[in-house]
Amino acid sequence: MKIHKLKILTICIVIAFSIALYMAVENTQKSNEIEKYNILKDAIIKNAVLCYAIEGFYPPSLKYLEDNYGLVINHDKYVVSYRIFASNIMPGIEIYLK
Repeated sequence: MKIHKLKILTICIVIAFSIALYMAVENTQKSNEIEKYNILKDAIIKNAVLCYAIEGFYPPSLKYLEDNYGLVINHDKYVVSYRIFASNIMPGIEIYLK
């Protein structure tokens, strides 16, 4: 009878550990995705401001930043909304995960 209880206890411990490990991996992946999002948004903003400082206008499109300032966007993973109002006003930037 003691062996049976020990097996059940061992199985419960393994299951609890597996659940805790799964949750830790999920939280790490979510944190990683949030960090990647923030890095991309910061890179777009910094490159747009750099363009304004060098050329005197905000870039007319993301393509301009990609072609002239080395900005790299994973278009398979993100959809970026880049709304330009005027060449001297910071564009509206929104990023969506596909």
